[in-house]
Amino acid sequence: MGLRVKIKSIWEESFMKSAALRWLGATLGLFVSTNVALADRSPEVWHYFAAGSELAAINGLMEYSNKIHADTPVIGRAIPGNVVELRRQLQTAFLGGNPPAVYQSAMGYELKTFVDGGRLRPIDDVWAAAKGEEIFPKGVQRVVKVGGKLWGIPVDISIINNIFYNKAIFEKYGIEPPRDWAQLVAACKKLRDNGIEPLGDASGPFWSLYNFYAPLLASAGKDGYYAIAQGKVSFKGPEFRKALETYRDTLVVNYAKNWSGKTWTQTADDVINGHTGMFMMGVWVSAYFKEHGWQPGKDFDFFPAPGTDNSVLIQMDVFAEPAGPDKTVATARNFMTAAASVEGQVAFNVPKGALAPNLKVDPSIYDYTGQRTLQQLKNAETSDSVLPNLFFLLPTKLGTELGVQIEKFAIDPSAGTEESVMETLEALRLELAEQNAFVKW
Repeated sequence: MGLRVKIKSIWEESFMKSAALRWLGATLGLFVSTNVALADRSPEVWHYFAAGSELAAINGLMEYSNKIHADTPVIGRAIPGNVVELRRQLQTAFLGGNPPAVYQSAMGYELKTFVDGGRLRPIDDVWAAAKGEEIFPKGVQRVVKVGGKLWGIPVDISIINNIFYNKAIFEKYGIEPPRDWAQLVAACKKLRDNGIEPLGDASGPFWSLYNFYAPLLASAGKDGYYAIAQGKVSFKGPEFRKALETYRDTLVVNYAKNWSGKTWTQTADDVINGHTGMFMMGVWVSAYFKEHGWQPGKDFDFFPAPGTDNSVLIQMDVFAEPAGPDKTVATARNFMTAAASVEGQVAFNVPKGALAPNLKVDPSIYDYTGQRTLQQLKNAETSDSVLPNLFFLLPTKLGTELGVQIEKFAIDPSAGTEESVMETLEALRLELAEQNAFVKW
């Protein structure tokens, strides 16, 4: 009996070793074949343009690039989410030694983070060939330069300081587009008196923050705006306090009821159905309105938020090149050259509904909203007043906290919350100043 048990044990051990070897062989074979397959694939462009007009935009740009640079084709990989998720995926890819040839990035501090980590290649040669100093606005140039070198090609611009409105409602109640804070408050009162919520907002740290920029710019001015980005202005100082109070007295008090429980698309729906009169949102809301049957200039229109008449506040996407394998350098350079060109920017921005940062693009490609926002951009460029989104100029930790605190204030604009917001942000500013974390953009 003991002998049979011993024989059985030897057989089972032999079988398990054999099975393990077969599994290991299969796994190694799969690993080798997978890496061969990956090696045979075209270099990738990573992005989070995952659906709709955005996906059509990136596909249009890649198609154009592959047409003129057929010897260095690219394929796209959509990373679901946003810049935060893409950053996470990139960090994993860097650890594995297999980053993409090119990736979609935010501007400013998002680029600096990877530059400081030695993860990007400078693209001064691409920039020079594209005549970047001539074709891109100065405000755009500021936020793709770190340490005197170029690190990103701007691909789109969205203006975020316009207030969109339901034209039928304005016409019904005889409301003219406001030109200053007093007129805006008066328009809000007339809407509320007639049972219409005056102004939309949405949950999340970005939307209230984007609204806050107009009062901040009105209070601090262009130079003060950049001084805040450079960590030179106290969050307990008079400029920031005045901005908070202007924000409270003009915008926050006029937000629609229950705004903090809605997405931006739900608030846009409220404007369409006449429940809400106005919505301060990025220009992408125009594309949303159009998708739902509204015609720009006929069913809806927009005006610059008070305090921003001669400036524009922008959100922007760029393409950057990871410091990856040398074999992808030519591909990355060719793709970004295409992305900077007039033809490439048209291929991208026509389907996306955004503005091309390349000011040489023919204005005839734009619809009513695009034509008007382009004129805003050009007017602001003449006085160097194209101002990038402050969120991406601040150290990441502070930009994130600023968004959190402004939404907190929008939900509860009490004196106690005001003091708490300023104390929290100022403590963080001082901490980051000690770390020399701020940048002179």
